[in-house]
Amino acid sequence: MKYRNILSSVYEKYLYRDLARNQDAIPENLTLIISESDLIDKKGMDKLGTYILWCLDQHIKVISIYVDVLDTEESLRSITIERLLDSLFLMMQQLPKDIGFEIYNPTGEVVKQRSGIKLMVYMAIDFGGRSEITKAVRSILEDVKMKRIHPEQIDEKTIESHLMLKHEPDIVIRAGGKHLSDFMIWQSVYSELFFTDVNWSGFRKIDLLRILRDFRKRQRRYGK
Repeated sequence: MKYRNILSSVYEKYLYRDLARNQDAIPENLTLIISESDLIDKKGMDKLGTYILWCLDQHIKVISIYVDVLDTEESLRSITIERLLDSLFLMMQQLPKDIGFEIYNPTGEVVKQRSGIKLMVYMAIDFGGRSEITKAVRSILEDVKMKRIHPEQIDEKTIESHLMLKHEPDIVIRAGGKHLSDFMIWQSVYSELFFTDVNWSGFRKIDLLRILRDFRKRQRRYGK
């Protein structure tokens, strides 16, 4: 175990130096998908705060985090969501002030926020892409009703302008999961997908660095 830790530390430093040599290849926008069960204890929440600091250290500009609560019993759902909202807000307050954030509840409303200058973190709890697109369509229909826009003017840019999250992630990471959620299904259509072999509790900085390195090696086609 001791030698394994030493090798892991050496390899992490190698990856760090390798990425540092070409900062232009570092993606600006990451999305992380985890489950509510990953944050059931303080360790999971602390890991999330540490992950954000790792991204800050790599000069990543935007992070989106989606917490999937589909496995939670319906009778405990509202309690679970409120607990998560409070815990996420408390965790974010403890991070450096130059990290901004917006936290969205299951209806897509911003319930907590803070501006930032180095890194922006967007967190959504149980508010997936289908709900987001549905809300966007309703908003567009209201604009049509109020004659702020004509139906023939509606195009992809119109839909994008009504989405909750306007940015498009370069990378979508699913920690320890076998399937993706529907989070940011419009924005992530050309994103690179990474599924980790380890659960969130076992996710390490070296795992993030590997993802960033592998992203650099991929040839993005943007649907072509």
